[in-house]
Amino acid sequence: MDTTKEQQQGQPETNTQDTAQSNYTPGIPSEMSSMVSLLASSVNGMQGSLGHAYQSMANQVKQSMEMTQTMSKMMEMFLVSSLSISSRIERDDSTDKPILVLVTENKSQFPIPGLSGSLRIGSDDNKEKKFKRSTTSFTTVISKTYTMAKRGRQTEPQEMKHCIYQQPGTTGTEESQPSLDVLLPGMRCVEVIELSLERFDEWVILVEARFKSPGSGEVLSKRHECCIYLIDQCSIKWLSADGREAPVAELSQDAKMMTGPLRQILKVPVTEGISVGMRFTLFPFKSDKEIQGRVSHISEDKQETRLSLWAEQSDAADSIILERIAIELGILGEHPDFI
Repeated sequence: MDTTKEQQQGQPETNTQDTAQSNYTPGIPSEMSSMVSLLASSVNGMQGSLGHAYQSMANQVKQSMEMTQTMSKMMEMFLVSSLSISSRIERDDSTDKPILVLVTENKSQFPIPGLSGSLRIGSDDNKEKKFKRSTTSFTTVISKTYTMAKRGRQTEPQEMKHCIYQQPGTTGTEESQPSLDVLLPGMRCVEVIELSLERFDEWVILVEARFKSPGSGEVLSKRHECCIYLIDQCSIKWLSADGREAPVAELSQDAKMMTGPLRQILKVPVTEGISVGMRFTLFPFKSDKEIQGRVSHISEDKQETRLSLWAEQSDAADSIILERIAIELGILGEHPDFI
């Protein structure tokens, strides 16, 4: 019994000594050893907290950069979608050459800087399924003007210093240099260009506008495509109705058109009404061929017109041209059979 008590009474002294020895740091008084341990624990805790804070800041910076990049991409998409490019083909009454009218407009509230562009004339290669550029077709600028939108109205046209769109390979043109310093909000540029085509055929015009992103500096682009049909390359002469029926020809086609588009596409004189029996002649540009036409039927509501087309020549090339022109008139004439 006495031995057990002595052992129990001596136990706390042993634990106290062990604790003191565990907190003891050589060279440091025992009184300061516990303070050093507490300080070390505090430093370790601060390092952990700072590491966590730095990691949190890094994540926030990363998220901020990703958000900035996303906003920049959205702004780029907005500017590209706000850049409007449209076109139409007309005919020059004095030269019978087709005329390309290109309209470029900024429909946003933000300026588009350093705009430049290119214009390529070619054809679709159906075998290789790619665009084949024409090296002998060229363009001549007739006019280049711009207007500004103010209070819902366009200002008077002003002359532009340079065309936006340049044909690659033309002397004195540099595609890398901006043609327009800035396309302001509401600014509308109209370029009228005469087309000298390689031959009498269907052609495709590829138009591309380019500018640098205000945020990333990346080159952004927008493309537009328009077609030059055979009918766009024909001069037209109308004759009054003479009561004669269309002759029986070896090469003939029927074309259906809505009456409204017919007047515009086939250049019906404004002083003439459209009536059955009216005749016209198509003179393809750069060709000695002629295609005859006659209004053969008009619907009761005057909305639909049927034309008879024929050619006196009888070779395979004439047959193809006649068929293609008949299809073109149906498509451009917005007839339901071709929509």
